[in-house]
Amino acid sequence: MIELKRLVGGYQREKPIINGVDLAIRKGEFFALLGPNGSGKTTLFKLVTGQLPVVEGEMLLSGRPLSTFTKLEKAKKIAVLTQEVQVSFDYTVEEIITLGRYPHQKGLLKNLTKKDKDIMKQVMDITGVTVHKNKQFHKLSGGEKQRVLLAKSLAQEPEILLLDEPTNHLDIKHTFHMLDLIKEWQHTKGLTVFAILHDLNVASLYADRLALLYNGRFLEVGDSDTLRKEEQLERVYDVLIKAGPHPVVPKPQLLMTPKLEVKNEVHGLDNLVFDMDERCVHVQSNKPLRTISNGVIGEGIQWYKHFCNFHVDKDYNCDHPQKDIREWLRQREIPTEQSVGMMTAVKLSDVVVSKKEIEGMEFMAVVTAGVGNAVDITKAELCKTPVTIGTINIILFIDAHLTDGGLVNAMMSATEAKVKALHDLKVQDMKTGTIATGTSTDAMVLAVTQQGEKTPYAGSGTLIGKGIGHLVYEGVTKAIQKYQKRIGQHI
Repeated sequence: MIELKRLVGGYQREKPIINGVDLAIRKGEFFALLGPNGSGKTTLFKLVTGQLPVVEGEMLLSGRPLSTFTKLEKAKKIAVLTQEVQVSFDYTVEEIITLGRYPHQKGLLKNLTKKDKDIMKQVMDITGVTVHKNKQFHKLSGGEKQRVLLAKSLAQEPEILLLDEPTNHLDIKHTFHMLDLIKEWQHTKGLTVFAILHDLNVASLYADRLALLYNGRFLEVGDSDTLRKEEQLERVYDVLIKAGPHPVVPKPQLLMTPKLEVKNEVHGLDNLVFDMDERCVHVQSNKPLRTISNGVIGEGIQWYKHFCNFHVDKDYNCDHPQKDIREWLRQREIPTEQSVGMMTAVKLSDVVVSKKEIEGMEFMAVVTAGVGNAVDITKAELCKTPVTIGTINIILFIDAHLTDGGLVNAMMSATEAKVKALHDLKVQDMKTGTIATGTSTDAMVLAVTQQGEKTPYAGSGTLIGKGIGHLVYEGVTKAIQKYQKRIGQHI
């Protein structure tokens, strides 16, 4: 659809800003142009729109040199929306949108046809500016003006939409509304979009392909996975960048870190405050800890300060466990957004708290363990295991610095230790008669201070892994023994 061949241009012929760019934008795709200030994004945009002369190379539209198109022909094919929202004359909103139909009107008087009016009504409705149609443009807010100009551009029924940082004046709601709308037109009408975007995360979510421009040249052209190349982005933007997955869509999202990083000054585990009653075990840290968890709330990899294990009756109705835990936290004035929450039918008096120091590294485990619903996961497909009183809940604290991979590795080590404890205690799956591997409702949270040397390793061959293994094995063993003793006495 759009081809740039060895394109050279800029404000001064002797010192061009764009130096030999080659690019092919396919029909019906959303293509984003990225790069820091001064990289040449706006210059390239002005070359494409004809605001600056091309020094060398050529631009083709559908295989035809763009320079051979008349202004009217270009207006029928291309609409331009820039970050500038100024209009020279004091038009109403409807009058401005009328200008979008000008390339399609015929005759000397250029009267609006029924088709023109229908299209104008459609674009005003979908951009949310119908309510403003009789207002003077200059009386609108910056975001409202931008939506009006988008409606004008869409009223042109273009094949190509050129966008120069179109969301600069929009809040989050209207940014996503505008880009959702453009994506819908891309998919339903085959619209080709070429956009300069400054927000890398927004570009990742909306662009089919993107180009990274630096010093007037493309470093790379590709799909959103280009944004996973952290070292390249750090070199271009001079900012520490960490790429991670979006939690809903398969696109990367970027986190920027100040070079003068604020240290999470948690030294050892002495800052942890342990408190419990018959309803809740609560461990609080005075600084956020890096966590990995499958808790009822606070699951995944996060930063948290509060770690709670709530007791529930064995006949607890678990239709809304997340809602219930958040309510229990609010009742205790514990902030839900800073908390991991678990639940167990085990009496909290059976809790085991273990501490260990290995070569200067501190560990602490808080374990409750009931095995009334113990299950052998390797036999789970053969029969349905009844859900009864049980659950092995483990809260493990380590004074260490682990990568995300290290956190996963540490969870594996803790799980291995738990399974070994069940094996040595000969805990059985009551349905199959085989040695259990856990219970049907186990939960675990592992929290680290992120102090010391960073490591991705926490397996059985490491000091951290061995510390985890010893402490979890000891904690699970003692907690199950306490549970079994109490149940036996009760019987």
